[in-house]
Amino acid sequence: MASPSSQIEAARQAAAAVLVDLGRLAEAGMVARGQGDDFLEVRAALLAVRRASSRVALLERALHCYADPDFWDAEPCEAMLAYHDRGDVARAALRGRDGFAQHRD
Repeated sequence: MASPSSQIEAARQAAAAVLVDLGRLAEAGMVARGQGDDFLEVRAALLAVRRASSRVALLERALHCYADPDFWDAEPCEAMLAYHDRGDVARAALRGRDGFAQHRD
């Protein structure tokens, strides 16, 4: 997941862009300089960035599971995690849940 400092910076950039589009240039400048973190636009953007960051982290975790060679290699094939998974990790991630843990205990 993105660090809190990169999340607030992304939120500031998004909020500043919105403010520029609205013609509120002075406020956009304040936000871009980090002087408007209490602005509603920044707070809303930060919430969106945090939610998107959490979702991306969950999807990346699922991809890492499938990218792990051990997930696919085992003898006999019934011992492979992939044999039992049948897409469960991916479906869980797409639903916003962490299906990774069930395969790594």
